[in-house]
Amino acid sequence: MYAGEHSSLHLTGNPTIDFFGKNTPVFNPISFSDTDKAPTRPQPSMPTLLWESGKREKSPWLAGLFSLAVPGAGEVYAGSYVKGAAFFAAEAASWILAYTYDKKGDRQTDLFQNYANEHWSAVRYVRFIGDHLGELTNGELTWSDYEDEVFNDRYYNVDTPYNCRPPFRCIDWSELNRLESDIANGRTNGFTHVLPYYGEQQYYELIGKYHQFSRGWDDADTNDAATPLRSNSRRFYEYAAMRAKANDYYSIASTFVSVAVVNHFLSALDAFWTATQYNKNLYAEVRMRVVPTPYGVVPVAVTSVKYTF
Repeated sequence: MYAGEHSSLHLTGNPTIDFFGKNTPVFNPISFSDTDKAPTRPQPSMPTLLWESGKREKSPWLAGLFSLAVPGAGEVYAGSYVKGAAFFAAEAASWILAYTYDKKGDRQTDLFQNYANEHWSAVRYVRFIGDHLGELTNGELTWSDYEDEVFNDRYYNVDTPYNCRPPFRCIDWSELNRLESDIANGRTNGFTHVLPYYGEQQYYELIGKYHQFSRGWDDADTNDAATPLRSNSRRFYEYAAMRAKANDYYSIASTFVSVAVVNHFLSALDAFWTATQYNKNLYAEVRMRVVPTPYGVVPVAVTSVKYTF
């Protein structure tokens, strides 16, 4: 450039330099006069490294860990937003449905337990045994040997026996279980279990599952002592159906929890694969480009990152 000349705009042909680069020469300028011979191949102080894309490789292991923690997160990290959204939606739907059916199971449980408390009586069950103990054991046992131990006089009134309601404090549960065991010992009369304590999960299960407890329902015919015992109570079967419905709800809830767990692992595997494929489609290419400058042409190392979908 000579004195008195106006500076002019010089384009290198590279958008990164022309639009975003600093207004500085790409190499150390060399001064020369008009009598000097201009260098035909000026040497730059350092090649200029140009990145045409900001994309970088993705770690498959990191992608897998992301999706193992939150399904879909690894896919998003690896650039697959649609799959990431799909895995996350499956996760959310699974937990929502699991919660919904678990609550349905809770409500159904409250329903059948209240039904049992209203219509099944441990006192009625014990009175049936006492009235037919000889028939149930072919005369081997007598009720007088057990009555005083099974019933708690403090709470039991023989004139109004069925006024003793849950939790049945008028019954000594350990003595009742001893009586049931004595009846079942070596006899084929249908007695196979002892009554669990009131309020336990097994208590509510057994009174609607085994026929030996069927005479405790308020619509049962307690005069029927034919052995082995078979239920003659409609409520016995209605109650069993109510319990089965609650169990079905809980089973569905458990299934969706399992789906959510499986979704974590499937998403982790897919995220690992997606990140691997992302890296395969991403490659670097280095080449030399001749860039024109006010001082001549300069060879510049150009690194471009290309990617395909």
